[in-house]
Amino acid sequence: MDHPAARSQPLRGRTRPALVGAAAGLAALLTACGSPAPADSGKPAAAVANTANRTTYPAQVENCGRTVKVDRAPERIVSFFPSNTELLLELGLKDRIAGQTWTNQSPPKRAYADAYKSLKVLAPGEISREALLAARPDFILADGEYQFDGTKLPTIHELAKLGVPVYIDSAFCPKTTGTATLDATTADLTALGALLDAKAPAQKAVAALRDRLAAVDKAVGARPATPVAMVQIVDKQLYALSGGLYSDILRRAGGNDLLTGTVPAGTNFGPYSAEALAKKDPDVLVYNYTGEEDRAASEAWLRGHLGATKAVVNNRLVAVPAADFSELRAVDGTVALAKALHPDAS
Repeated sequence: MDHPAARSQPLRGRTRPALVGAAAGLAALLTACGSPAPADSGKPAAAVANTANRTTYPAQVENCGRTVKVDRAPERIVSFFPSNTELLLELGLKDRIAGQTWTNQSPPKRAYADAYKSLKVLAPGEISREALLAARPDFILADGEYQFDGTKLPTIHELAKLGVPVYIDSAFCPKTTGTATLDATTADLTALGALLDAKAPAQKAVAALRDRLAAVDKAVGARPATPVAMVQIVDKQLYALSGGLYSDILRRAGGNDLLTGTVPAGTNFGPYSAEALAKKDPDVLVYNYTGEEDRAASEAWLRGHLGATKAVVNNRLVAVPAADFSELRAVDGTVALAKALHPDAS
């Protein structure tokens, strides 16, 4: 696995100086997009509806305090991180994905596995400047700002001057990392649906997302919250995952985040000691992993260092893929955690 300083799940774009987006940052309001055809246009109703769901270019949205503008529908999109690739696939944009990177951070969801086989992998982990530019992207969907440092990769401003706008997951905007909620996914679907001329599938995905979360709320909302801690092991170092999207997912899944307040303000991760976690004595330990080898090693570490906790004694260790904590897969993560924390809930 990559060294934390290079890139690990806890450090992927979260306050690297920092998952996320407060309500204001999540709005990503469209300031130039298509308008519905007038009701008396004489067009059939289906044609009017179709026109209403098309984007008129140029179009722009606000994202992480910047304006992201496109002059036409992007045709060569590069995706950073599996959950972003799956969001694009959900929007029906497979043929417009020029490549993907950080594929080693999680296996694809079963529903997207076949589609993945036809997508080019530009780099299984961190991508180089040369490989990125060689893909000739006209749009980048990234999981955080941290890679666009002007050294390893061009800055976001430099890419914009080259005609390559960058949209960052709202859950990874640096200023709102510590206050992210699952609303980030709704905001990103709406914004990207408009920018990428995929408004109808975006609206469908938003409705499905809300239905799934409403079902979780109904199943676990009235139950006592389960004491839980979410962590990740990177290079044998324990990290607390708390705050922002992590805590919101735990809350929606019916958990009480025992690590609240243990990470630096404005962030959602930080180094933590096994001794301190043992004192918290969580009923459930949730751990984030990237692949099967990492999963096995992380479980062994937790059993070896936290063997006296209720979570280990009662065999309540819950492994969740790293990508299940961003974009549409954050809903998957919430559903999976709700079932794990409240297995008898209907």
